[in-house]
Amino acid sequence: MPPSAVICFAGPRDRYQSALALQENHALEAMVTEAYFSKFWATTGLCGKNFHRFAKVRHHADIPATKAVRSYGAFVQTLQARFNRRKDSPHFAIADRLLSEKAGQVALARRAPLIAYSYYADAAFRIMDGSGLPRVLFQVHPNGKHLRELFQKEIKKVPEAKASLMEETEMSPLFAHNDETYAMADAVICASSFTKHSLADAGSKVPAHVVGYGVDLDLFSARTVAPTANPLTVGFVGALSQRKGARYLLGAMAALPKGVAKLMLYTRTSVDRDLIRGFESVDVEIRGGLSDAELAADMKRCDLVVLPSIAEGFGLVILEAMACGVPVLCTTSTGGADFIVHRQNGLLIAPGSAAAIQQELDWALTHRSELFQIGQAARVEAEKHTWAAYRRNFFAAYVASTQA
Repeated sequence: MPPSAVICFAGPRDRYQSALALQENHALEAMVTEAYFSKFWATTGLCGKNFHRFAKVRHHADIPATKAVRSYGAFVQTLQARFNRRKDSPHFAIADRLLSEKAGQVALARRAPLIAYSYYADAAFRIMDGSGLPRVLFQVHPNGKHLRELFQKEIKKVPEAKASLMEETEMSPLFAHNDETYAMADAVICASSFTKHSLADAGSKVPAHVVGYGVDLDLFSARTVAPTANPLTVGFVGALSQRKGARYLLGAMAALPKGVAKLMLYTRTSVDRDLIRGFESVDVEIRGGLSDAELAADMKRCDLVVLPSIAEGFGLVILEAMACGVPVLCTTSTGGADFIVHRQNGLLIAPGSAAAIQQELDWALTHRSELFQIGQAARVEAEKHTWAAYRRNFFAAYVASTQA
């Protein structure tokens, strides 16, 4: 058996599946995080609805609270960051450092390997330098240097998107220290080949394991009948940002004949009005604040879901839509490129092109029955990507990383 590991991340990252992969293999030494609650606090309503909602998502029935080591300093800084809601908040940077320091200290004290998610690795890896303990980096998003260069090119190409892209974490010097954390790692785990390639492009030479995420097949259950509504219903899930190709999608929608397509925007954030300026002709319905169960039910009304990201660490919505039997149009700069075959179980295009999106939407308009069959094939593919499969693959990658 490999040694038990400390794992470090903030929030309910990846629905705690990585920590669970260790726990169910008796290899979880500790989970360092900013907030985690016992079953009592996750189920009681004594402190009001808001606290209950917060505590409920920061608990997993199969990970005992005794395994959690909390950084209260990181928690306070994270709370302060919630007031300005910017990804590049200095409070997030401080919280990341405090959490990372705690993880490094715990790993040293317990003489355990550390698996640190990318924002929380730098300080911990430095603390552990020379200890001989394995340091495994989980690269959440593509490498920061790689992203920054990509975003700078995008700003020159689409000046209207500058404000949207400048809010990305990787554009802030406060987070630049994460760019070369891979150089201190003994191995890297990432969720997509795109992320792996970004690390290689930045200069990483250490072993890198691609472990694609999973999906809850019961929550995101398959539809059995095709949507009947006209016009063509195009879904988009998440924050409407240029990193996710917002202006390319809007440009493609605007170029279609009036009235033939409608954009369903599922989001829990406000819409950047500067980003959508000039596309007032696009028929948009905003569906905000839906729970996962509500999203899964509503998304089945869509003919397809589009995620035309210029850079994505994975893109969970891809598998969630596919599990619902809804075909996905995504770019090769997402995790979808690892398992989508164009016009067989999805639609796959190069990033950064409104014309490429429009071409696929034009095709969809005249092939709606075929589009439904692609969605059925998408469900079959999604069934290969359960969270149980993710946990098996994650643990295997951890074992390989400690033997490297």
